[in-house]
Amino acid sequence: MTFIQTTEKIFTPTNISGEKNIHTLKATLAALINKAKHNEKSQSKFHKIELHFLRASSLSTLYTRLLIELNERFDLELVELILVDKNHDMQGLIKDIYGELRFENLRYVETQKAIESLYLENKHSEHSSVDNKEYGIALTQDETEIAQIFTYTKKIPKSAVKLPLTKNGELIGSLHLGSHNIERFTPGLATSFLAHLGAVVSICIENAITQEQFKLLSLVDLLTRTKNRRYFVQSITREIARATRSLSSLSCLFLDLDHFKSVNDTHGHLTGDRALQSVAKAIKPLLRQSDVLSRFGGEEFTVMLPETDQSHAEEIAERIRHSIAQIIIKDDYGQDFKITVSIGISTWSPSNSERMSFEEVQNHLIKKADEGVYLAKKSGRNCVKIAT
Repeated sequence: MTFIQTTEKIFTPTNISGEKNIHTLKATLAALINKAKHNEKSQSKFHKIELHFLRASSLSTLYTRLLIELNERFDLELVELILVDKNHDMQGLIKDIYGELRFENLRYVETQKAIESLYLENKHSEHSSVDNKEYGIALTQDETEIAQIFTYTKKIPKSAVKLPLTKNGELIGSLHLGSHNIERFTPGLATSFLAHLGAVVSICIENAITQEQFKLLSLVDLLTRTKNRRYFVQSITREIARATRSLSSLSCLFLDLDHFKSVNDTHGHLTGDRALQSVAKAIKPLLRQSDVLSRFGGEEFTVMLPETDQSHAEEIAERIRHSIAQIIIKDDYGQDFKITVSIGISTWSPSNSERMSFEEVQNHLIKKADEGVYLAKKSGRNCVKIAT
């Protein structure tokens, strides 16, 4: 009898079950690989964003990246930042350097307690504890709660997260993210990524503040505590741009103390330093918050007067001249003496001038104010003059 061999596979219930298990394993493995690739891609994306924040060396740049660009990069509906600013130190720093930085989704509070309740009393907050004040991330889909978070707008996202910003365990701010996707920020969601984001933002804010403080030192005259020449040049460019947008007048005063060399020669340089400090102290109360007083060099000062026409600039200059003339200064031997100042005025208005570049306007303001000082000196000093 001849036997014929066959390679045909005989399927039994056991074989069928094995094939299903293999198929399931392959599908599971493929899903894990896809998830790993997705996580790797997300991690790479976040790493780039993290570096983007860390490279922000100024508050202006950091605010822009947080409050404007973050929306686009993370597909968010809203972003809001609240910062604790005790004694208005941060706002004062910004004013000294930039004049102003306005973002509708940025606000300051004076105390940590003003934002503690966002975390310590929130039932959705993970790892919160009133006793040891561990501030946890708070995720919510509650429409009422979300509306209380984003107070600057009437837009209400579907889900939101509150990220505590801390330094050495102290709450320094709160970052709020809102999404149009209700499943984006679900209570119980893993928060390790968000926690890392909050930590990075906290570090970036502290780094930016430190950088701004160093920057301010380079823009302030340490003797008189006024701005210095470098700041004046920066501010005049900024104010020209602002005047151009608002079609408003911009005036500039140049002040040169009269016979100041004889003050140093007669009373000594330390007394001369006190005289400069007294002059700066006398001028400051006469100026508005938007005005900029700078020590231009030696015994020369400048005053930038935004939204000020020539007649008003002349009134301010006369008040300054009169105030300085009333100063009584004592030298090292108790001897009293007075000083006077010669002031030149220049004014520019975009509506009444031929089209000029910013550099041309800057040169025009400085040149005319300087010519005004020269005229005041020729006219006997202790007066205000306008060069035509």
